[in-house]
Amino acid sequence: MSTRQPAVPVVPGLVNLTVLARGGHATVYRATQVNAFRDVAVKVENGTLEDERDQRRFIREARAAGRMSSHPHVVDLYDVGVTEDGHPYMIMELCRGNYAERMRTGPLGPDEARSVGAKIADALVSAHNEGVVHRDVKPENILITQFGEPVLADFGLAVLNEAREASVTLELTPAYAAPEMFDGGRAGPASDVYALCATLYALMRGRPPRWRDNLNPSLATLMDLFSERIPDLPGAPPELSALLRRGMSNDPAQRPTAAALREELLGVHRDPDPTMVLRRLPGQPGPGEDPTQPTIRVRP
Repeated sequence: MSTRQPAVPVVPGLVNLTVLARGGHATVYRATQVNAFRDVAVKVENGTLEDERDQRRFIREARAAGRMSSHPHVVDLYDVGVTEDGHPYMIMELCRGNYAERMRTGPLGPDEARSVGAKIADALVSAHNEGVVHRDVKPENILITQFGEPVLADFGLAVLNEAREASVTLELTPAYAAPEMFDGGRAGPASDVYALCATLYALMRGRPPRWRDNLNPSLATLMDLFSERIPDLPGAPPELSALLRRGMSNDPAQRPTAAALREELLGVHRDPDPTMVLRRLPGQPGPGEDPTQPTIRVRP
């Protein structure tokens, strides 16, 4: 694939393209979609589809994003195609920013972090149920919609289980990637859980866990970082720090699933419903008797 930076592309139905961001493989433009009377973001590959492998990579990305875009916390995908000169493109919902930018304005409080985390965890639940692993959850890839809601973007590294290829090249963000991604393991749903927990930790602390300024580690140094204990988050409830630390366990089997993480972030296993009162079950011991017997919570 050619990597020459393209001129402003001609995308059918779009006008007024201006650059929002440039990356190693794609450029994102803001544009106006004429027939829909709306502003959109269009991601255009910097290279052209010159062989079958490139075509499979684009189709994989489009399918992963398309299958997920109906979720309320995944960025909307409107259309995909290829320009006349061979550059694949994806037309998406235009968002107003991302959580990397939001993090630079100040740390998130625990309640906001829980809310964002639960919503993105729910998106991951749907993705994992579809056989999709995102592989690059990080603050830059959690966008903020025009209505202020977090949405997960960029399924460009997503892998469909039924179309998995050993030749897929990982382009990881080391500060948020799970250790198995660097140690010969395959990315799986637990890898996304690790990345989301690392992201939430960073949003509350202002930097990723185990990470220091201007750190550009070698692979050996990077693996050494995973042996460091993750400290509690100042100002956050201990149980939230513990949950995120568990989600960043070096052993994928010790991490909660995305569904379990969502429920714990929502407080399902944390706070009782304040409208509920404790009552003893029939035959349950009273005060001073066996405290191991169950109670139930009922609405008064």
